[in-house]
Amino acid sequence: MPAILSSLQVQPVSPRQTDRPKRHPRYYMQQGNVVIRVQNSLFKLDLSVLHEKSPVLRIITPPVYAGKMRLQGFDDEHPFVLHDVLEVDFVRLLRVLYPSNSRPFTAAKVDDWLSVLKLASVYQIDDVRELAVARLDASQIDPIRKIAIWEKYRLNPTLLIPSYVALCQRAEPLTIAMTMAIGLKNFTKLAAAREVYHERVGVGCCNRFTADKRQSVAEEIIIQAFLERK
Repeated sequence: MPAILSSLQVQPVSPRQTDRPKRHPRYYMQQGNVVIRVQNSLFKLDLSVLHEKSPVLRIITPPVYAGKMRLQGFDDEHPFVLHDVLEVDFVRLLRVLYPSNSRPFTAAKVDDWLSVLKLASVYQIDDVRELAVARLDASQIDPIRKIAIWEKYRLNPTLLIPSYVALCQRAEPLTIAMTMAIGLKNFTKLAAAREVYHERVGVGCCNRFTADKRQSVAEEIIIQAFLERK
């Protein structure tokens, strides 16, 4: 079984989970055909949507085959239990998988799309993952945080050029905390790029270029540092 499934095994409810789970007010669907428990909430969903979107969920929530009775997932007393998943993240993913005209997800915040990206990555839902990346890329995110997100999920590095350019032009010095956020390799490249940038454009009152020219110089330096193969 793939390693990615190791933390996603469908297991019986632990005896320690003494609180009776509650049906989710929106995603316990009467037309659903599988009951899933996440933390202390029950979700009744259309299994075909989950199976169509996710190869991982096809494995851990198998369909009912002719002549075989599904032992879990058929009612509230015998749900599939997804461990190591937060309810808030799962609900945000469902808002994309089961869209509603009355409550569109287009106005979601950065943290909403981070939840979607996280679970879409875990469950290998490629189109939803791409959507989350596009939404995050279009959002206003601090450059350091954006780089950390892109590194964690191994996303397209070309989308980080504006973030690195902004950091290259920042007057504030780099900090050790940034190393933890973006990684030592990226931190080292950024520090070297900033040094080259300051040598070319000058600092403070000695700045020799217009804002547009400084932007162009920074972009050139960052592309050379992060994208061009040595």
